[in-house]
Amino acid sequence: MVIISLISLVISLTAAIMIKNQGIGLYSNSTYRINNIYSESITGLEKDLNSSNLSNYPELQQLLDGKYSFKVGYSFYVVDTTGTVVAGSNKGLLAIDMNEIIDGKKEYSNSQTDNNVFKISGCDYLKDGYFLYYVFLRYGQDDTGMLVYALIGSLICFLLFIWGRISYISKIKTSVAIIAEGDLTHRAPLKYRNELRDLAEDINFMTSELEKEDQKRSEFMTNISHDIRTPLTTILGYIEMIKKEKYDSKEEMNKYINIIERKGLFLTTMMEDFFQYSKLTSKDIVLNYENLEFNELARQLFEDEESGFEERSLKLELELSNEPVYIYGDSDLLARAVNNLLSNSLKYSKPNTVVKIKISKEKLNNVNYGIFSLSNVPKEPISEAEVDSFFERLYKKDQSRSEEGSGLGLSIVKDIIKLHGGTIKGYKEKEELIFKFIIGV
Repeated sequence: MVIISLISLVISLTAAIMIKNQGIGLYSNSTYRINNIYSESITGLEKDLNSSNLSNYPELQQLLDGKYSFKVGYSFYVVDTTGTVVAGSNKGLLAIDMNEIIDGKKEYSNSQTDNNVFKISGCDYLKDGYFLYYVFLRYGQDDTGMLVYALIGSLICFLLFIWGRISYISKIKTSVAIIAEGDLTHRAPLKYRNELRDLAEDINFMTSELEKEDQKRSEFMTNISHDIRTPLTTILGYIEMIKKEKYDSKEEMNKYINIIERKGLFLTTMMEDFFQYSKLTSKDIVLNYENLEFNELARQLFEDEESGFEERSLKLELELSNEPVYIYGDSDLLARAVNNLLSNSLKYSKPNTVVKIKISKEKLNNVNYGIFSLSNVPKEPISEAEVDSFFERLYKKDQSRSEEGSGLGLSIVKDIIKLHGGTIKGYKEKEELIFKFIIGV
């Protein structure tokens, strides 16, 4: 847009200079000047003289001193065939060279020192042996003034051309200010088909993403409040029942205590998840990088969790790589990521099925990567759309949110893998649900 505007300015200036030069050329042309001067005043004077008594010298002088005395640059003389002046603009001039007294004679001349100073003289026969001899002398206009007008005109054309763009930039600036003040529903106006429209579209896209993030944040806080309030209400309710001895036996009281303990552990786990999530999304987080053998990390986690799966009528299997797989990362965070995946499988796998851990090594674009995958058979049907939502924070398949869980487990996994420069995805393969993440070695 700037280039186009500059081009328009150059074109406007060029056109103005061409017009100016053309005007000067016409004005400096002798034929143009003589004809123009003749048409301006000479024709009218000759008409008045031919209708007058040319032998009445006082009447002729009165005509020249009156109606035609205001013609700037002109001198008029009525002469006879000998060149004797009978009436004239300059009373001190008594005769004109007889060589100049020729009917229809017109001459043009420029000053030898200044081309802008020019003289036009001519002679026309009137009647009764009398002629009109005239002289026009003028100093031409200064080119500087014309150039100034040309420049001003060009600048006006340039400003008119870019005014719409300047106004549009101002509107975009106003929109940015409104958005910056917190109105994420506002959008910058879309106009033209150039870089400014691209800028406005980018601003609108950014605002739309911020609006979505703001909505998620609002939902996040609402869901946290719900998840904390529900078990806390249960705990307080059972504590009140125990205080008022609203139980029939010691066994029933112990049941209440167990519920309180379970809910308390859930709150502890949930708060740890919230803290972990907040820490992972903070810009101040520092990872403790070290070289890790992926097979060994997976083996330790498998041994720690195998018995827990057996208690839920699930079989946990481990398939390691035939060669060592070294990765560079934070061992605590990667262990947390794997544990969250295992915990998710433990809660949502179909009983009497196999949950399988697999470690492998792959080369992608000439770069080696360590691959971790976990497969399980869900106890409830899962659609592809739901799989894409698993990594959203606070996502729970049960919309009533009655199941115990913070809804941050897989979101934490995603953030951990992202911090390590890796990627994670979930997908279905026949009846199995598979989670796979990739870490650079």
